[in-house]
Parts: sequence; structure tokens; C-alpha cells
Amino acid sequence: MPRLEDDYILFIDGSSIDTVKKSYISFIVSKHRGTAMEDSLRWLSMSKTNWLVILDGANTPELEFRNLLPSCGHGNVIVTTQRSIFPSSSEWPRSESRLARMNQEDALDLLAKITGRAFPSTSSSPELLDLIEIAQHVPISLTLAGLYLKKHSTTSIDESCGLYREDLSKHLTIQNAQSQLQRTSFQELVRATCTINFLGLNHHAFNLLQVLVFLHHRGISEEIFQRAAEGLSTYSSILPPTETETRVRSFLKMLIDPFLDDEDNWNSTSFTDQMAELHDSFFLELPQPGGLNLYSIPPCIHATIAETLVQDTQFFCRVATHLLALAISPTREDDEELRFRRQISAHVNSVLIQGENISLDEAARFVLVYIANGQLEEAETLQLEVVEFRKRMLGEDHPLTLDSQKQLDTIYNLQGKIGPDAHSNEEDSLTSLSYSQLSRRPRVVHNRISALNDIVKHFTLVAHLRDLTHELGPCLVTRTSWGGLGDVYRTVMRDGTEIAVKTLRPGRSKPDSKITKYTAREIAAWSKLDHPNILEFLGLAVFQNQLVMISPWMHCGDIIEYAKQRGVNRCSLCLQLSSAVTYMHSMRVVHGDIKGANALVSEDGIVKLTDFGLTIVQDPDVYISITEKGGGTERWMAPELLLEDTAVRSEKADVYALGMTFLEIFTGLPPFSNVRRNCAVVAMIIRGEKVKYPEELSLYTRHSDRVWDILQQCWQWKPSDRPTAEQIKEGFYEIM
Repeated sequence: MPRLEDDYILFIDGSSIDTVKKSYISFIVSKHRGTAMEDSLRWLSMSKTNWLVILDGANTPELEFRNLLPSCGHGNVIVTTQRSIFPSSSEWPRSESRLARMNQEDALDLLAKITGRAFPSTSSSPELLDLIEIAQHVPISLTLAGLYLKKHSTTSIDESCGLYREDLSKHLTIQNAQSQLQRTSFQELVRATCTINFLGLNHHAFNLLQVLVFLHHRGISEEIFQRAAEGLSTYSSILPPTETETRVRSFLKMLIDPFLDDEDNWNSTSFTDQMAELHDSFFLELPQPGGLNLYSIPPCIHATIAETLVQDTQFFCRVATHLLALAISPTREDDEELRFRRQISAHVNSVLIQGENISLDEAARFVLVYIANGQLEEAETLQLEVVEFRKRMLGEDHPLTLDSQKQLDTIYNLQGKIGPDAHSNEEDSLTSLSYSQLSRRPRVVHNRISALNDIVKHFTLVAHLRDLTHELGPCLVTRTSWGGLGDVYRTVMRDGTEIAVKTLRPGRSKPDSKITKYTAREIAAWSKLDHPNILEFLGLAVFQNQLVMISPWMHCGDIIEYAKQRGVNRCSLCLQLSSAVTYMHSMRVVHGDIKGANALVSEDGIVKLTDFGLTIVQDPDVYISITEKGGGTERWMAPELLLEDTAVRSEKADVYALGMTFLEIFTGLPPFSNVRRNCAVVAMIIRGEKVKYPEELSLYTRHSDRVWDILQQCWQWKPSDRPTAEQIKEGFYEIM
């Protein structure tokens, strides 16, 4: 606690009621005069010393100042706040208390203190007066203006004030145009003044500050960076890193390297010098002499930079997340390690609140922080995810999986329970909290570890598929088709290649996690197929936080539309389609949803079978739980698929659907086109009613009788009586 002679300066963290209480308690405990906030307030009210209480960052509306400040007629109080409406006199401890904005004399004194220069009166310096007015007498804006004037001390007061006023006016004009505001708000003013100083930092300080603002604004220690530097040199992830994780680590190494000497040892002087530069720019508060070596960022500055000046917020938040994770030693349990884990709890909460996802390794380390701080519900939630994903990625018997389960059992024991019985109601319990409580609670919920990231990692690193996320063009163009489950978009890659982007659409019964699973299942099946009549799978991508599939764009549309063109050989189309199905069956793969809409045609007239969402692979991907029951489109479905007790997709069911698709190719119409309702069609199929001979068949081929015979064989009631896809292919080959 800083002390000037017999006067005390008491810094109170105004982020929340809890932080206010902790600040007061820390003060009174250090004086051995009590253990509660009320003891601090009582002591200050009775003490006749000229103390100063600085209530910093008191932005939340839940703070009632009359209950949080000493009630007496002596002492001094400074409150920094972003509230647009200032507290009324009734909120203050004494009725004679008042809140006033800084006047011109105070503004001049502040500028003189910051710049170290003597200023003339405002009456003799109109430029100085204009600067104070445009800064709206706001201390933080005037402080940043003073730093600008200090850097331009070689020029005259009027000239440097004029330059700053022009620069500030330019930024305010841009911001007001963007926000369509007629009048500059406090937040807009702070943002503009911060921007000027922010852009004036050197490159390393500029990047460092963008990481720091995702930590909690108080308690930033050199120890975090020193530990992370040590961890960075020895760290190896359990799974190979994704492209994003590689970028994060490279950026973090670039950030930490200037703090190391030639032998890669920690250089405390370099770190202190860099932090001092940030302090000189008013972006950082230095540690108090004699106290803990902890830096802090003024709350107003912290929020402004994080929310408005960092361009890639999720990337810099990921860097801050990895910085903290590297600083944690998972193999140590000594007093020093436990002290450090308790110290960084607020920072871990901060990155989890602001970030989207964390890696498996980071989650496992953050669990240790939650345990050390008694946050056992958060620890349990994260550890459940760690166990689940290690089972998926490493197997249930892997040593790390077993260690994770043991850690989960320890968390249960600490809570006095034997299983995850409390988590089913976690969401309901959170909804009962007020917004202010929710805003301070770390956002640790199920699926904090991204299943999407791990699926991409598996497909790219294990299955060796291409991740085309960063090769997509700047935007998707036109949605060209859609159905109950998904959409197809037409767009281009950065090299100009036209592609189709297939997405599956979540619904009430199919949440995002299920859609990701279904997409992964289709990718696993599709990517294993390589045949001239199978649509090429180019790769996967993540678009709008959703897993999507990439394939070449087929300019001629589906096989039914293509068959309507003059001169098209329909028997050739049937031969190509049967070749695709023959190949799939030779690979022990069942398509499950063969129909005209799922067969496309290239510019060269080559049939390309697609849509493998219901495909059954005999050797499925590790992520995928496949059911062989149900699915498909009724008019193309074999009778056995429509009977609940025997509804199993099979090669013979594919053959039945293949026959119906041949019918489409020749007629241009779906099966049973004379029947409007699908339920009526289902009833007809179950009753064994046959498709009537289509008159169009004889119009398009001289071999209509042979084609009709193939179709009727495909539609045999008993699956065993149907031909194989190979036999069908041979039949059309003979016709050709």
C-alpha cells in the first residue's frame, strides 16, 4: 500500500463488488485492523490522515457508491468510470459530496504534470484551449494528449496542440461516421485518443499490448512470461498442431524472443524496459514499490483496446490462452506452483470468457488452475471434455486417457460425489444468474474443447485430407440448391477454380454438434472413394465455424436435367452410373440414397455420383457412429427399407434405387410421378404394386425391352432376386 508520509493512497479495483471487497480486505488485513470491507471503511472514517481512495474502473451499474466509500467529512475520493450517467448526490456518503468535471485550471495542471512543461494561460493560447475543449475535460483523454505533446516537445505549444487536435478530430469524424453519431460520446473520445497513442507504439509493443488486453486488467506478472518462455522451449502437444496452433506458437515465440539473451536465458531488464515503454504511453501501470511485482492496465484503456482496436480478436485471444497454458507446469505440485496457479485464476477466466475454443492440452492445464482455486464445477466441466477427447483421439487404454480419468475421479472426490450428476442442471442454474453475475463467471461449458478443431486435425493429419479453409475465396456467392439437411453454394478458390461448397444445416432435432458429426461421417465415406464416375472430394474447410465439404463445380447440373438435352445417350448415362455403384460395392461401401438429384454431370458429359451422407463404410472413421437403419428418399427406397423391422440399407437396396434412377433418366420424372403424396407411394411399394411401363422408354432407345427388363430385375421384391451392380453394368455395356 503506497504511503506518502502519514497519508495513504488506497487503490480499489472497481470491476465488480467482489473486487472492491477484496481490495478493501487486503488493505485492512495488511494493517492488522480487521478482516472485512466494513472494517476498512470504519478505519478510514475514523482516521484523520489525509488518505486518498481511488475507485478505479467503476463501470458496472451494480456498484452503489454510498455503500462502498467511507462516510466522513475528511479524506479524498477519485472515481474513474465509463458510466454515461454519473451518480446522483444521494449515492454518496455525505449530502455535501459532489461530482464535478475537470475545469480548465485542473486540465492545465494535468497537462503540465504529464509533459513536464509550463503552459501559458488558455487566454493566450487558443490552440491549447481548443485541445482541452475537444478532449471534453476528460482526464484520460487529456493524459493521452499530454503524452503526445511530450513526444513533440521540440515544437511550440500552439503547433503541437494544433497537430494533435487535427489528428483527434480526424479519428472522431471517422468514428462518428461509422457509428452514425451526431455527438462524440465518452467511449468514442477515449477510443480516438487511444488509437493515436496505440498506433504510435513500436511493432513489438503494439503486438504485446494486443495480447495483454485479453488477460485480466490487473495482476499481470513478469513470471507469466518467464514461465511461458521456459515452457515454449520444451512444449510438445499430444497431437500434431493445427495450422492455427502453429501460427499461435510462432507468434508467441516472436513475442517472447526479445526478452531472452543470446543464450536463450530470461532477460528481466528487457522485459522491464518494454513494459516501461507501455507505461510511458499510458497503456500500463507499473508495480507499486515494495509490493508484488504485478502490472495492470487501466480498465478503460483495457476495454477500449480489446473491443475496438484489436483486428483479429480470436487470434490474439488464442495467443493469450497459449501463453497462460505454457506458464503452467502440469508435472509440479509444489507450493510455488500452487501459488502461481492461484495467482493466474483471473487471467484464465478472462481468456475463457472472451475466447471461442481451447485446445485439448490447454484445457488439461486450466483444470489444474481451477482445482487450485477451488472452482471445482468449472474443473469438472473441462476435465469431462479432456477425458472424452482423449478417449476419441488416443483410445480408452492410453496412459494419458487413464491419467485424465484419474484426475476426474479426484475432482469428484473433492466435491464429495462419485459421478457427473450435477451437470445436467448446469445450464438451468446459469440462466438464474443476473447478467452482472454471468458476465463475471468464466464461460466454461460443455464442448469448450472444439470437436470441430479435433475433427479437422484428424482428417488432415491422420487421413491426410486437404484443409482448404485458407484457400477459399473472399466470400460465398450463390446458394444453388438446398434441402432438409444442407445447402450447396457456388464460389471460387483464391486461384480462380470454381467449386461447390456443401454445408449441412442444423435444426431443432439436429444441433451443431450433431451436424458436425454427420458432416464428418460423409467426409470419411466420400474421401475414401476414387473413381471417374464419383464426384471428386477436393478437401474440407471450416466456414462460419461449421465443417463444410469442397468439390469441383459441375456446370451441367444433375443427370435428369442433362438427360433432357437433345442428342444425349441415356443408356450411356445409365452405364456410367452403374459403374460408379459397382465400384462402391467393390469397396464394400453402400451409398444409401441413390437418385437423380445425387448424380451430377461434368462439362465433358461424365456422370459424377455424389451425396454420401447416408453411406455405410465397413471400416468407418474413428469419429463416426454409423447406423445402417432408415434414411433415403421414399420414392427410391426398396420395400425392405420401408418396413420398420427389417429397415437395413444394403447393396441390394442400392440396386433397387438404381433402377428407379434409370427410370428418372428416361422419363425425366420421379418414380410414381402420377401419385402426389409420398405416404401413398410408400403404401403402394409396401403392397408390392409395380411401376408401369413408361411410354418414353421406346422414344429414347432401340433397346427399350432390354432396358425395361433390367429395371424390373432391380425392383424384385426379394433382395436376393435382384442383380448385382456389376451385372447391371454388364447389361448396359452390352446394350451400348
